[in-house]
Amino acid sequence: MKITKATRWRVFAGVWIQSLFTSATAFFSLFSMPLCNQFGWSSSDFSMAYTIYMFIYCAVGFIGGILAEKLQPRVAIYIGLAFFAGGWVLTGFANTIPFLYIAYGIIAGAGAGMIYPACLPTALKWFPDKSGSISGLVQAGAACGPFIMSPIAQMLIDQFGAQQACIILGIVFLIGVGAVAWMIVPCPDGWMPEGWVPSTTQSQELHTKNYNIPQMVKQPVFWVLLVMFIFANAAGTMMVSATSPIAQNQIGLDAMTAALCVSLMTLFNMFGRIAFGFIYDKLQGWNALLLVLLINGVSMLMLTVAHSYVYFLICIALVGFSFGGLLVVFAPMVKIIFGSKYYNRNYGLIFIGYGIGAFVGPIISAYFYDTTGSYVMGYIGSAILAALAIGLVLVAKKMTARMAQMRVELS
Repeated sequence: MKITKATRWRVFAGVWIQSLFTSATAFFSLFSMPLCNQFGWSSSDFSMAYTIYMFIYCAVGFIGGILAEKLQPRVAIYIGLAFFAGGWVLTGFANTIPFLYIAYGIIAGAGAGMIYPACLPTALKWFPDKSGSISGLVQAGAACGPFIMSPIAQMLIDQFGAQQACIILGIVFLIGVGAVAWMIVPCPDGWMPEGWVPSTTQSQELHTKNYNIPQMVKQPVFWVLLVMFIFANAAGTMMVSATSPIAQNQIGLDAMTAALCVSLMTLFNMFGRIAFGFIYDKLQGWNALLLVLLINGVSMLMLTVAHSYVYFLICIALVGFSFGGLLVVFAPMVKIIFGSKYYNRNYGLIFIGYGIGAFVGPIISAYFYDTTGSYVMGYIGSAILAALAIGLVLVAKKMTARMAQMRVELS
């Protein structure tokens, strides 16, 4: 393969566009009311489809990573796309809850789970000089997806009905992602941008030992990172999953104004993804992750005394900003610690922690509200999880420094 200055930017463009399409599934709640009314389903039964989707999405990530490394990223993407688009099309024929769970939750979820680790890690391998900013821009593309696709999906639902809209969207996803998958090519081992002079941290990353999955899971730092990822994501999703009811119950806002609060948080989530990408490149690694968790924990404590509308907006803006930075900062950290050779599969495995956190966070938040009638204990719980995650970051930082020192002594 002939590599030019445009090659890596072509890879980035392909990854960004696919993230726009595959993340657009966040608007699945638009189908709740029309499908529930059509088939007499309960909203809780319907929402379980998305929970299953997220669980499968995170659980199969390492499979997509292995396919990307064993075959090629584009091959893994095409395989995942067949499941993802096919799941959406089959959802258009779902007339029972079990059918919905299989079509959307399992099939579409598995497809998205195979695509993600074939894309983001591949893009980051091409940008060792700016891993943070590229991670942020790609994740920002994922945040743009629902903004762009939600009104289109609603228009299709209004025009053709919910089931036909699912089929049409499945075809759109197939064409959209399929058209750019060819652009996503693997980065040759040892490749570096012309004229790039690595910093001390970047040089350390280039000389990191390449761990495969069996070797990685034997390292204590892997388990520290996994638990830290669970805590950090649970701390964020406890608030993110309940923004609208919190705005209505705690601040006394009407449903429409509460919906605007959700939009504000989503907007700052996108800003956080972009900003923390560049912050990562400046602060390098652990310091950027500590900043994410610190802002998250402080903003949660601020929410315990949020009673005015303006103050509440400031709080949720900070929550969205910090939560947006979590994935952005965490993704390149895995490459720094465990090397780039098996990065796709390694990140896919650690990404399971994101799914566990996303599952546990809302449950904890709902439990505190149901038992106390207030979200205050949920905020405190989130702040405690963020503090625990900070402690684990400091532990992991020492562990990785020790691993690096041992490599130097053995060389």
